[in-house]
Amino acid sequence: MIETQSITKTYRNGFEAVKGIDLQVGTGDIFGFLGPNGAGKTTTIRMLDGLLAPSSGKALIDGIDIQKDPLKVKSIIGVVPESHGYYYWMTAKEYLQYFNSLFNKREKNDVYIDELLKKVGLADKKDVPVGQFSRGMKQRLGIAKSLINRPKVIFLDEPTLGLDPRGQREIQQLLLDINQNDGITIFITSHMLKDIEVLCNTVSIVKDGQMVEQGSIKELQRKYMPSYVMQLHTGDDAAAKALLSKLQPIQSVTEIENSLELKFAEGLTGAEINEVKHQILREVFTADIDVKEMTSKTLSMEDIFFKVTEAKQQ
Repeated sequence: MIETQSITKTYRNGFEAVKGIDLQVGTGDIFGFLGPNGAGKTTTIRMLDGLLAPSSGKALIDGIDIQKDPLKVKSIIGVVPESHGYYYWMTAKEYLQYFNSLFNKREKNDVYIDELLKKVGLADKKDVPVGQFSRGMKQRLGIAKSLINRPKVIFLDEPTLGLDPRGQREIQQLLLDINQNDGITIFITSHMLKDIEVLCNTVSIVKDGQMVEQGSIKELQRKYMPSYVMQLHTGDDAAAKALLSKLQPIQSVTEIENSLELKFAEGLTGAEINEVKHQILREVFTADIDVKEMTSKTLSMEDIFFKVTEAKQQ
């Protein structure tokens, strides 16, 4: 659905904001575009949605070249920027009617507008001025506006920034519903890495204008933590450590914060990992050591983000 080929952006002062980024976003994906401040995320999105012209390279959305046919590209995308330009005196319905008139000058589409307001949970607020809306309600209205032209792709910049946990969850669920029920490809940039974990099936991490990693979250978890790791808290961690360090499938046993971190040998299958877990339990029970807690350890998106960006710095 979205493809970039060595796309770059150099400003007149010589600053290289984007240095040859190659992206691949499949149809129906929820794609996370990550990076520290100044990494080139916003510049890349502005090129994709037609606000900036690339200095070199090529970008396609649904097979349409963004430079050769920018108006056609704009007709199939929706954008939810971090900062919205709301007209606070308009009601929610009037706001959507206004943007509908920009895309569909001959059609009022009031039925579709009502459907959008219902989809985003604002049907009972359609006649309320936008100036009375909470931040979360404005964000939902912004998402409705991005869908007014029935796009194939929507771009969202920090969709849950500034929302409380309940508001974040509501926006996350709304985006999942839009993706699953309407088949719309979603491109998200966010510093809220929990959003990325919940929503995205593929991510790209950029730094200093260059892409440093791309793949599914599971692929990145395997890459940056290739061995299975579990944490074990027992009634006698010192004795358990001495006992379990002798087990061949366990690569290392480390005492961390009143528990043991067990790193398994690389390349074990799921069945083999389960067998090692059973072996661990047999050994500690035989030694009359109580198991208080036993959990698997996985890398969060935040862990991966810092590992990737720190590796690039080195």
